[in-house]
Amino acid sequence: MIEVSIQPTHIVAGRRARLAIRFTNTSQGACSGIVFTFELPSGMTLLEGRSRVEIPLISPGGTHVQEITVEPSKSGEFELTSGNFSYRDQYGVSAYQADFRRKLTVVPAPSARAASPRSVPRVAVRLEDAVSKLPARAWGEIRVMVQNTSDVVLGGVTTEISGPFRTNGRRSRVPQLRPGATARFTFSMIAEESGQVPVIAHLTFTYPDGRGSIRQATQEESLRVLAGEGTMADRGKTVLYLTASPNDPDLKLPPLRTDLEMRKVKERLQLSKTRDQYRIEFCPASQWDDLSQALVDYDPQFVHFSGHGDSDGNLLLEDAVGGVARTTPEGLASLFGLHRSTIGCVIVNACYSERLAKAMSQQIDHVVGMRWQIGDEAAIQFSVGFYTGLFAGHPVPEAFERGLAHIQRSVATSPEYQTPFLLPAP
Repeated sequence: MIEVSIQPTHIVAGRRARLAIRFTNTSQGACSGIVFTFELPSGMTLLEGRSRVEIPLISPGGTHVQEITVEPSKSGEFELTSGNFSYRDQYGVSAYQADFRRKLTVVPAPSARAASPRSVPRVAVRLEDAVSKLPARAWGEIRVMVQNTSDVVLGGVTTEISGPFRTNGRRSRVPQLRPGATARFTFSMIAEESGQVPVIAHLTFTYPDGRGSIRQATQEESLRVLAGEGTMADRGKTVLYLTASPNDPDLKLPPLRTDLEMRKVKERLQLSKTRDQYRIEFCPASQWDDLSQALVDYDPQFVHFSGHGDSDGNLLLEDAVGGVARTTPEGLASLFGLHRSTIGCVIVNACYSERLAKAMSQQIDHVVGMRWQIGDEAAIQFSVGFYTGLFAGHPVPEAFERGLAHIQRSVATSPEYQTPFLLPAP
């Protein structure tokens, strides 16, 4: 069974609000072919996102989140409705709901006041799932959601966690959080014992004090996660696999065997002991809008691009007719920076991607790029080796070294051994 929820349920009139539509599979088997088309009430405008959601598959206990941005023009009680919500359940039987309704409350915007000392804003902190689960005595991930429930813009929102467990020491930050907006922060941790584990979320942020100055505030919130043998930390890590092989008679770009590369990577996953902990989302013939939408739809932890790059460091995506769309490193780095709280590694398997990798490394923890031109076979061998290590549970630097070893194994590809590089260097 697929359950649909919407957060937040309270938004402010006249202000943009980011809504998360969450699809959760509560059954014991996979549900597929999920289609959900919604309608906003009168007086509420859809600014970003799509009104039709199509999800190929949600595994048992898995969750898919679709984010949209809306702006209500007036306060009151409203409903988001859908007359087209269908899917196939774990037995392959079609399920259909023709009268889906979820309540949304729009509160009036606060009236303007004369400048005066402003009380310290507070944010709402909660876990991504109602009951977040971790494996005991093994690394897992939790996702902390932070919502700005105040009426002012918060700056430099930084979050870290502490408690009776080990973490990777990572702190996550978003530069700005508007009123009603939500940010997600992913943390890795090991709980040494099963059962309820207390988690303290530490936040710092800046805010205007109403007199023209900017002040800093701190906030702590107590959360709890459930650790137990054999449980999964979340719906599993997502690898977003993007490919592009545009046509351009002047550039004479060689065709790429991205389908073969993708098949080999899928084989590595199926043969691995962690195959239930990863899922691969494939986005072929990628255009800029496809890439941007996929990042929003899937919240991937790993992003892999297989395609062409030019000598200036631009990535060659596809345009609307399959031609070349040159995409700058700075533009891509800015886009990926919007998802740095979830993306832990980006692999750019494209020629001359050093400039792009360096730009992305300012935003992302691990970035793999190619110093020079790389042949199709060497690129495929690197991907096979990298994902063999990753799906075996090895950290990114070790998976990278395995990718290099796979290039070296063949006389034909070994001269390209020094083409891939990892930032930061292992």
